[in-house]
Formats: sequence, structure tokens, C-alpha cells
Amino acid sequence: MARRGIGAALIVVALILVGGAGQPSHAQSGGTVHIVQRSETLSAIARRYGVTVDAIAHANGIPDPRHIYVGQRLVIPTLTTDEPLTTTKPYIFQAGDTLASIARRYHTTWQRLARLNRILAPGVIYTGQVIQVPSSETEDAGLTYVVRPDDTLLRIALRYGVDPWHLMAANRVGNPALIYPGQALLIPGAGPSVLPVPFLSVDVRPLPVKQGEVIYIAVRTTEPVTLTGRLFEQEVRFAEENGIYYGLLGVHVFTEPGLYALELSATNGQGQETGLSTAVVVAAGRFYHERIDLPAGRANLLDPAAIARDRERLDAARAIFTTRRHWTIPFERPCPGSISAYFGSRRAYNGGPYTSYHSGIDFRVPGGTPVRAAAAGTVVLAEPLMLWGNAVVIDHGWGVLTGYAHLGKIEVEVGQHVEPGEVIAAVGNTGLSTGAHLHWEMWVGGISVNGLQWLEGHSPWPASEWLAVGG
Repeated sequence: MARRGIGAALIVVALILVGGAGQPSHAQSGGTVHIVQRSETLSAIARRYGVTVDAIAHANGIPDPRHIYVGQRLVIPTLTTDEPLTTTKPYIFQAGDTLASIARRYHTTWQRLARLNRILAPGVIYTGQVIQVPSSETEDAGLTYVVRPDDTLLRIALRYGVDPWHLMAANRVGNPALIYPGQALLIPGAGPSVLPVPFLSVDVRPLPVKQGEVIYIAVRTTEPVTLTGRLFEQEVRFAEENGIYYGLLGVHVFTEPGLYALELSATNGQGQETGLSTAVVVAAGRFYHERIDLPAGRANLLDPAAIARDRERLDAARAIFTTRRHWTIPFERPCPGSISAYFGSRRAYNGGPYTSYHSGIDFRVPGGTPVRAAAAGTVVLAEPLMLWGNAVVIDHGWGVLTGYAHLGKIEVEVGQHVEPGEVIAAVGNTGLSTGAHLHWEMWVGGISVNGLQWLEGHSPWPASEWLAVGG
């Protein structure tokens, strides 16, 4: 899979304000953070910022300067500021923001904001980055927002980075559940949109996004458009629902941590095209390592030709994109039983190197146990494969698909619509398997992702909020 950052200069100097929770134990208050990139050394980082290796090592509690890793956040403890003490409050960068636009909103200069936040590279900011802005009576009064049918007060507060209680107080709202479509709300402290027409808002979450997770993009526009996007050199496909364009894309487990450019393009009915670019941050995930010994009779399943045949069939299935959403959050568990292998685990077979990873979740369960559809959708694959054995793949819409492998028996056929919890197969021990279990896999935008985050008790993220209505 091809992966591309914004560029070496942008990736290397991703800086955020450090302070409060999550600060390294040896970090000096007021430092900036450098995200370590591939092939970097502590010596090269020190030269870039004009400090010593010892200073960075001491600030971050690093006993051996040779041991740093990709994605590590290093405090650079060198910056000082002569800014006078002032009352400040946090501000979350949104798509389309610049230091200059934020400075105008708070009646200051971008240079002062850069000094106040110890930002060495003002051009390298990213969606979700938190900075401090002046909190005073000279702040803009705010903008007026008209409530839409699918809005909640919390959603509006999150969109504009304001405190929900502050929003309620400014509008004398006693019960946040009693706002109504068409109601005009004052968004205190929020300046006019800096997004180019026809973009009204671009909401990107979670930030940062980790390897193996899903990034969600919700776009509102002033008029109907054809919306396209690119991230990680891959197309982001959008579907419209209730006047909002939604795009979902999985982050491959091998995507390098760092900054990446999300590029959006909106074309209206007259053929006018408007582009928008913002930066998103990918953080490192945590994954297990597993060694697997295959039975002698099944070692031939690692044959490259067999792998290629399976990949061709599965690639065709997981590339499917349909614009109708059949799923809701959370998904249902496909079968009972404990988890015997987690998503993303690095794998080595028969004593070999760790050259692959586990692209799904394995449930340890006796053969013959019913396998159920995790969500509503349409069956797009139901056949025996070499590695997966008897397999089923279901399209749930918007590029979200689930796969069920090593089945003993298939109970559905291609083209059949299934409902959540409907029996689609029985657990087996077919294909590349060392015992009866269910391999359950999930794809978003053609990329394998951690399906646990879609199950009950594992889904505290924005899809639950954005997509509260049924599919």
C-alpha cells in the first residue's frame, strides 16, 4: 500500500503545545513536541532545533540517546518567550484555519500567537491541534448558527470548539435537548467561517487517528456538490445523508506515524471546482506478536499462488462501495467465545520472520456454532477460498464490509440481504486454520481495520454521534 506524508519538512516539525495531562515526567513545561520520523536520529533532531542531544534526552527521560522510535513525541526544551502574562483559553484548530485567521478572530497577530504557543513553524498546523488564544473582552462576540434537523447542542459545541455550558448560557438554553430546527444560536467566540465556498464545515475525527483505526470526515456545503477526497494516496469516497457528505477510510496498520494531507474537492452543478486541504495526524498503534506453527498437511497453503488467488477474490469484494448505509453503531458480535487473536498482531509462520499481520479478530468457539451477521447488508461473496476456507463477505454500505472465514458451512448466497444477528454460517476449521474458530474481518475503504471498535463497549467515537439515526 502506498503511503505518503505531506513532505519531509512538514512531517518532521509537527509541533504542539505541551502541558498538563500526558506530559512526559521529565518534560520541561513550555516545550514543543517533535514527532520522530523514520531514519531520524536524536543528533539530527538536536541540530535542527539548535539544542544539544543531552538537553533533549534529559527533558524526555531517555537513558540511551540511540534508542528512539518512529512516532515518539520528544519535548524540545529550548523555547522561551517574553510575552506578558495574559489570560488564555484553549482553541482547537479546524479545517481551513490558519494562525492569521485565528489571530484576526481574537484581535491579535499571528506572530504573537506563535510566540505565545512557542510554535517554530507557523505553517505546520493540523486539524485538531490545540493552542492557547487570548481570552478577553476584545474577543469577537461570535456568529449565529441555525440549528439543523440532525443537530444536537453537544454536536454544535464540538464543531465550534466551545464549552457546551457556555453555549447554553449564551443562548439561555435550560435543557440542551430542547433545541429545535431553525433556531438561531449564538456561538460565543467563534468567528466567521474561513472555508472557501461551497464548504460550510469539515469535521474530521478522531484526531489523532491511530494505525488500524478509521478516520471519519463529515462535510457540509452551501449547495449540492460532487465531493471527492484523497488521503494516504488513496481515494476517499463520499455518500450523502441528510444533507451531509460522509467519507470513511481505514488507516493501514503499516502507515507511518506523522502528518498527512487530506485533500478535498467539491464540484457544484455548474462545474465549478473548489479544493480544500488540511493536515491530519496518524499516531502509532499497539499490536501483539505471534508465532504460528502450521500442521504439515497445510503448509502448502502459504504457496504464493494460493495467496494471490485469494487476494484477487477478496480485493474485488472489499473494493465495493455502495451509497446506501445499512449499518448502525454498534455492530453485533458475530459469535460468542473468547478472543484468541487480536487485530494487527504481527505474525511469523513456522519459525519464519514477522512478515505479515493478523488482519482480523479470531473468536475461539466450537465447530458448528452459528455465525451471525454483525450488521445489515448484502452478501457479496459466499464461496470456498484456499486460505480463508469457506468464506462470506457482507457489504454494509459506504465502503464498510465484514468478512467471515474458516466456516464449516455457508448458509447464505450472493445477493441475499441479511439483517443484524441473522445466521449466515457455522464455525469450522477450513483453509489456513489450526483449529475450529471464526476469523472475523472488517474493511473500511478497502483497508482492514480493528473491528472491535465497532462492537458494543468498544465504540466511543464519532460515528455513534454523527449517525445516531437508523440506516
